[in-house]
Amino acid sequence: MHVRFWGTRGSVAAPGPATVRYGGNTSCVEVRSDDGTLIVLDCGTGARALGLHLARSEPQPLRLNLFIGHTHWDHIQGFPFFVPAFMPGVELNIYAPVGFQRSLEEAMAGQMEYAYFPVTLRDLRSRIHFTELDEGFFRLGEVLVETQYLNHTAPTIAYRMSAGGATIAYTTDHEPFWKPAGGVSDHPGDQNHITFLRGADLVIHDAQYSDEEYQSKIGWGHSPVEYATDVALAAGVRRLALFHHDPTHDDAMIERMETGARDRAARAGGGLEVFAAAEGLELRVDGRGAAKPIAAASALHRRPVAGGRVLLVSSNGSEIAAIEEILAADDLSVVAVPDMRAALARGPEVAPDLAIVDARLPDGDGAALLRPLVERMGRRNFPMLLLTEEPSAARAAEKAGAPFCDYLAKPFSPPMLHARVRAWLARALATAETASPDRAEVRRADEPRDFAGILAQFPLFQPLGGERLRHLIQGATEHAYPAGHVIVSEGEFDDRVFVILSGRVRVVEAMADAMTEAVLGGLGEGEIFGELSTLTGRPRSATVIAMERTRCLALRHERFLQALEGSSEVALALLRLLAGRLLEADRRLARYAPDTLTGLASRRAFHDQYRRLAAGARRRKSGVLLLLFDVLRLRTINDRFGYTVGDEVLRTVADALTSTTRATDLVARYGADEFALLLLDTHADDVDRVLRRVAEKLAELSGRRGLSLTVQCSVGVSFREVPPDIADELVREADGDMRRGRLVPA
Repeated sequence: MHVRFWGTRGSVAAPGPATVRYGGNTSCVEVRSDDGTLIVLDCGTGARALGLHLARSEPQPLRLNLFIGHTHWDHIQGFPFFVPAFMPGVELNIYAPVGFQRSLEEAMAGQMEYAYFPVTLRDLRSRIHFTELDEGFFRLGEVLVETQYLNHTAPTIAYRMSAGGATIAYTTDHEPFWKPAGGVSDHPGDQNHITFLRGADLVIHDAQYSDEEYQSKIGWGHSPVEYATDVALAAGVRRLALFHHDPTHDDAMIERMETGARDRAARAGGGLEVFAAAEGLELRVDGRGAAKPIAAASALHRRPVAGGRVLLVSSNGSEIAAIEEILAADDLSVVAVPDMRAALARGPEVAPDLAIVDARLPDGDGAALLRPLVERMGRRNFPMLLLTEEPSAARAAEKAGAPFCDYLAKPFSPPMLHARVRAWLARALATAETASPDRAEVRRADEPRDFAGILAQFPLFQPLGGERLRHLIQGATEHAYPAGHVIVSEGEFDDRVFVILSGRVRVVEAMADAMTEAVLGGLGEGEIFGELSTLTGRPRSATVIAMERTRCLALRHERFLQALEGSSEVALALLRLLAGRLLEADRRLARYAPDTLTGLASRRAFHDQYRRLAAGARRRKSGVLLLLFDVLRLRTINDRFGYTVGDEVLRTVADALTSTTRATDLVARYGADEFALLLLDTHADDVDRVLRRVAEKLAELSGRRGLSLTVQCSVGVSFREVPPDIADELVREADGDMRRGRLVPA
């Protein structure tokens, strides 16, 4: 394979006379295989020169594959200046891990909104395809591509590319999993990192800091040069390119770091060649065929984690609050327990997808909880994350007899914890996914298999005993569902009760009049769904989707009801289960609750609903019009007339907006004194007509309600024939337009 460096700098571009030798552009590397497959690794500012080169020298039309390690700015900021993206006929395939809260396409489009750039992503003339990746493998031509999560402040993956017997690993941005002292730590993450690099002919590795600099930058997500050298030595790598140079390092500093790394490698023996990556450097990478494939699951299969549950074992209130806030962004539910005893007691009942354990617990060392918790959960692939200050205590994770034990240094970096949890949940799903084929199966439960014995292990059914359990499963059927399969649909009539034997499901509910869905939670092994339809005789209240390969036992409704009638203990256990689900559903649905004063959609609900409304408008090829209203002098009204009058002013504006618009339009209270009105299937010249109707209704309602003041609003307008994917761009334009001083006509 052929490699050329177009950008080697990290964090921010640093052009100038002091960076001429190694370059000042941010990350961008070109890789070509002998069959002509062209891969671009990251799209920092170095991509500008690469794009010009490709446009001038390559046969057209181009077919490019752009691999993004993560969507931090220094890895994508060259994309708006990447010439092939503007060329008709070019096929541009962009691969990256999904980030926090935004899709890959949204992240790439964000820096090309009109507020920042004159051309939007939708204006580009190339054919662009976005693919979000998880850990695993896929193929491009003759190139086998394998991916693995790195330790960074956002979900970040490394790329390992093998073709023609040669292997190249691209691993940036990455930080040691544990503070190294005199070599590579034995943290499972560092050892997995070495496995990912093993036998590679070229490793391009984050080496942003010296060891001295790193001590004050722990948690920033980057490696010291000593660590990069040590993991390459441990992995038996042939050549190591030091990469992602710090913007404060001049050529002389990078040369000193390069010399130090070469000396370190020479002292260790083994023949590792070390060099600092420099812009314009070209390499031919011929392989020994020593690197063996490491991935078993597809990287192209996204494994959604929303709806998952995390068992948090900690007595630290501030720590619990911080972790709950961090993980809420992924729609993860956190169940906190204070000590080891409570964790072991509630673990099977909660059925979590992952556990976070504080090493300091009131009743002992948290590390001692790991092995019994794995055994209690009955899942060898149950991921656990130990928060600890001492590596000696953390090594108990390796002795816990489970491959999914991990530990994180305290005080932890919140974004690193977030990324680590996301990675482990995806790994657990991938492990379950590869254990069985991707097809649905059904068989009767009275075939030879001890379903009564299986149900007896689940807390809900334990009180029944053998005879009543055998009665319960009569006529039941076993089902196996592939990931993504809709097991039950909201509104359908189906009175079966499903018991999850293995796997995980997500429960979602359509929001009335919102054209969106809310994630109510996730269920795992030993839990049931469908019980509400059985108890009420009503249609399904939510949709249940398999998140991974899932096996369920479908019980007949009359047998389930007989079990409840015959056992008060089972009935009480079901009541506790329903109460817990109700509390969790209320917490999640509160995100979408209407504004209590006006009854309008909240700001968050507005943005959530906008996505679906905009998608429908794009399909219909119709425009959207956004009007922002700001109630003038609301603070003065509150001070002079009291908050009761101020609240009545806000309700009057809300009622005027809702009564003068269609049911298909979206009205929201966007801020304390701001309202947003989204009009669908409309045109820019409709603005004056809408504002006249609103003004007339405001005057009518103000008089009818006896308001002794004139209610006035300033207005900002934004119109798009092709609605953007997210509302932020429209809101910014309307907010800018509001500064022109336009008012609702009196």
